[in-house]
Amino acid sequence: MLDVAAPARPVTAEPEGTAPEPTAAHILRGLRLAVVAITLAVLCGLSLPMLLVHMDLYRPAWVQSVAFTAFALIACGFGALAWLEITPGRWRWPLAGLVFGISIAATAAIPAPHLIGQAHWSFGPLGWLAVLLTLDLGVRPLATLLVTHYAITLAQLAIAGQTDRATLVGMAVQTVIVWGFQLAVGHAATLMRWIAVDAARVAEQEEKLRTEEAVAERLHAEQRLRYTALATTTAPLLAGLATGALNPEDERVRRSCALEAARMRRLFAEGDDVPDPLVHQLQACIDLVERNGITVSLAVRGERPALSKQVRRALTEPMLAVLVATVRSARVTVAGWPDRVSVSVVADNTATAELSTVECPGVATTTMEAEGRVWVEVTWRA
Repeated sequence: MLDVAAPARPVTAEPEGTAPEPTAAHILRGLRLAVVAITLAVLCGLSLPMLLVHMDLYRPAWVQSVAFTAFALIACGFGALAWLEITPGRWRWPLAGLVFGISIAATAAIPAPHLIGQAHWSFGPLGWLAVLLTLDLGVRPLATLLVTHYAITLAQLAIAGQTDRATLVGMAVQTVIVWGFQLAVGHAATLMRWIAVDAARVAEQEEKLRTEEAVAERLHAEQRLRYTALATTTAPLLAGLATGALNPEDERVRRSCALEAARMRRLFAEGDDVPDPLVHQLQACIDLVERNGITVSLAVRGERPALSKQVRRALTEPMLAVLVATVRSARVTVAGWPDRVSVSVVADNTATAELSTVECPGVATTTMEAEGRVWVEVTWRA
């Protein structure tokens, strides 16, 4: 009877999706570059004219020049990091301390009556640098830095004795105007990051579904091909056994059953992902023959080109008929060259094997029989 042990074939699919982190990072990179441009525009378009106009008020003036240069260099550094897709990481907080230190020094060099006004050029740019420092962290760290900046400025006003109502109101108005833009950018970054993560997750799920559908369609197509391959030979044999038209005790029927079992084993082996499909399919058939006590040796030599499924079937089909008719031992040899592949078998047969072939361009079969042994060689040339 047909003795077929079909190996389980795991089906795995690796969906190709875009991970949330790279998607959010790509969006934040563009936003960080935009904030760098805003910061440099504020420094060069607003702060620099204020600095130059009030240069004679500062004591000493060089502190303001150094502070402005440091702010510009830090903004350019953030631009370089954003261009290279590098985040500040653990250096953001020491850098925040450096920025605040520069701002405190610049504010201390401004005379008390001019702390609220255009002479205090560093108040706005520091907020934009705070946005760059916390752009990937959300609104809360940004708000913390801005509140700290506001508290330090108030402390400096108190030390300078500028705590009258007009000064504090002016300070509050200036803070609200500046913070409105900066907090809006920080909140937009948070929303964009959430949207990017959600969009990437949805895209990954859709890609997973498409992959699963493709795998299901591929499996269905392979199953239909397998059924078609078995319908012309295996199905009539099974039908004959079921109706009693074929006698299981007949040696020819038993060989036909063994041949169909070998074909099915080869068919199952075709779906396995292995480095050498040809040898793997031959070994699957040899294992089935060895269950009947037949000794089969397999020799493999030479480098072989990649073979299509049709070529592998054509190379192995005559071997199956010879192996199932073997009574004691057989030797199978697989030889490879850059432009051709040959599979040969030498076996002792009590009955002439009815060789079957698979039509395939470039495949030729050679057969010799002598002294109760048969030699069959199938060669494929590119």
